[in-house]
Amino acid sequence: MSVSLRSRPVAHPRRTVRAGWLADAFVFVVLLLSTGGLLPLLHLERGVDFDHLEGDPTMQIVWLAVYGATLVLLATRLRAVAQLLRGERWLLLLSVLAAVSVFWSVAPDVTFRRTVAIFGTTAFGVYLAARYSVHDLLRLAAWVLGCAAVLSVAFVVFLPAYGIDDDGAWRGIFAHKNSLGRAMALAVLTLLFRMRQHGSANRLITIGLLVLSGVVLAGSRSVAGFLTAVAVATTLPLWPIFRLRSALAISAGLFVMIGLAGAAVYISTTPDLPELAVAALGRDATLTGRTGLWSLAADAITDRVWLGHGYAAFWLGWEGESAKIWAALPWRPPHAHNGFLDLGLELGVIGIVLFVTGFVWATWRATLVIRRTKTVYGLWPIAYLVFILVVNIAESTILVQNSIFWVLYVVTCMWLIRARSDASRMAA
Repeated sequence: MSVSLRSRPVAHPRRTVRAGWLADAFVFVVLLLSTGGLLPLLHLERGVDFDHLEGDPTMQIVWLAVYGATLVLLATRLRAVAQLLRGERWLLLLSVLAAVSVFWSVAPDVTFRRTVAIFGTTAFGVYLAARYSVHDLLRLAAWVLGCAAVLSVAFVVFLPAYGIDDDGAWRGIFAHKNSLGRAMALAVLTLLFRMRQHGSANRLITIGLLVLSGVVLAGSRSVAGFLTAVAVATTLPLWPIFRLRSALAISAGLFVMIGLAGAAVYISTTPDLPELAVAALGRDATLTGRTGLWSLAADAITDRVWLGHGYAAFWLGWEGESAKIWAALPWRPPHAHNGFLDLGLELGVIGIVLFVTGFVWATWRATLVIRRTKTVYGLWPIAYLVFILVVNIAESTILVQNSIFWVLYVVTCMWLIRARSDASRMAA
């Protein structure tokens, strides 16, 4: 029961604590669901298949409940949410483009349904940015990803029929080893930040989870996940250079960042170069057929070069435009294994330009945040932007509904909006 003071309700402290705990529990569960683990694997192993057009009815109900709860939570922070949306126009424009693409989509019903999903996913990210500091949200994310690592090991050891793929690679609680690989790459990044902020007892737990995530990543044999983890881990020590006052030092830092990003793209998309590296990891030089897929996807973009085929309307199996690519390949890719190509297929060159412009603008703001803050969490935005760049070379996480990767990208962009007026968002 609340106590009134001048007609304004005052929440009981115990109720406030309880509400905060319930909100944290809600966020934990939603983030765990958004990793894409457990439920898709159980469906796969039980032979449950869903129509590419209709999707999974059970999960649709679950996610609709999540979106509804998110809207209720957002309603309690309308002023903060309005400020964030006014400041981050590029994400808003990209989301609006996805929504209006229903008018030219090759599968308008699918586009409409999944537009609802991406708006709900983005809204959840906005709520997290409005409610949490970097420190608090990464604490929750570290526990979520650590839980995914522990559960994956449990599935590998005790339920190998579920946790180990036919070729011997680990997939843990995920339907595919690459899904496990990119989740563990994100776990490595998150736990690296957490490790530098803990006391001795919690620090040992964090180090243990970090080592476990690395072991699981190695077990997945995911080249994309491995390269992503290496990229973020090796570049992380470079970002404090932006805190120096020397223009030469800052220029050198930018040069290194651009050089590493360019090298990653070039190596990953040139089949002759990575032969030795991928051979050492047991993979072929074409990155398991990705280069052929990329060529076909690029050709498909030219069919609708400016506005694409409609949001989430291309990869619909044999019933969609993806049938042409499936017919030309000996395997059945669920997406282009490249976030920028998938964005081009769905929203055309205009969609790519909107995302890239927003990404570059966010990168610039991230360098300014580094200069204005002294804590390790001031480095998170630039580190996560590098993560998104690298992971989308061989996987697709841009504008993907119900995905932890898109949620955290939204959160990161929104934090950058608030960084100047609310320094605590980047504080430990």
